[in-house]
Amino acid sequence: MCPTDFFVHCINSPRVGRNREKTGEITPKPMQFRYFQPDPDVQEEVSSYYDLELSYDVEDLMRAEIANIRFVLSGCIHSDLTGEMTAYPAGSAILCGPSFRSSRIGFDANTRVFGAAVTPVGWVRMFGPTASNFANAVERLADHVPAETSQLIEQVFDAETDDALLAAANKLFSSMSDEAAPMNRAFLDRATEWLVDPEPTEIGDLLDNVELSHRQVERLCKGYFGASPKKLHRKFRALHSANRLTWQELDDWRDVATTAYYDQAHFIREFKEFNGRTPSEFIGGPHILVRVTLQERRRINHHSPFSLIG
Repeated sequence: MCPTDFFVHCINSPRVGRNREKTGEITPKPMQFRYFQPDPDVQEEVSSYYDLELSYDVEDLMRAEIANIRFVLSGCIHSDLTGEMTAYPAGSAILCGPSFRSSRIGFDANTRVFGAAVTPVGWVRMFGPTASNFANAVERLADHVPAETSQLIEQVFDAETDDALLAAANKLFSSMSDEAAPMNRAFLDRATEWLVDPEPTEIGDLLDNVELSHRQVERLCKGYFGASPKKLHRKFRALHSANRLTWQELDDWRDVATTAYYDQAHFIREFKEFNGRTPSEFIGGPHILVRVTLQERRRINHHSPFSLIG
């Protein structure tokens, strides 16, 4: 892939950091997002690559996400996703399981992170039907791959150009993937369609369209997506609401508070649990990382619609 096959977004914000120039003016410094398409050979496993660079320290909230693999190329990131604020310095290759709550995240100045959004298919092929074991977890990637694959991780860090970085990432994920890994692909695809449907749905809509018992659906959802159908339903319903607020540029959260919620208080609690802010705070606050990534996520192709939402 040519390095021109990405989308670049730079944002200036007074919350990102400031540089006082000779004139005495305070000039915001940018942070840059770049999105890359994986090679076709690994697009079922990895829906997109992203490259984030920050000149100054940043603190923000992260909403609930799908699984990711992140390489801290420089600087340091800090996260309390696991319940304790933990630092991941340059040289860290971390496996981030699917998350089901918001978390605080911080970036030191001059941090660069290269990441990959892992699809449910990719999770099963690379780690087996174990997603629930990694829910809200951050672990060393090297601890979950064969020794020979660990050497390929180092090639990601050693890459000196965009082309080399993408080639190293494609090679790593291709080597990690077991295309013969057993999975109920029909269920996985149907459950994905259910989760990414922006219209209000209920768990019964999923059960009515699969020839499986409730217990089987529970087991497969936990193995492939990281949680029970009920929790997945709650998570993606809240994420859809935040997405609509951003993508439709709405300024009244009541426009997305569907009848799927008992009342406004229920909607606000659910929204905050998974997005990190109340709907009003989400509309009025800067939340740099979430808003920018949501806006730019729609500008790239997603082999898996799952990653467009989560």
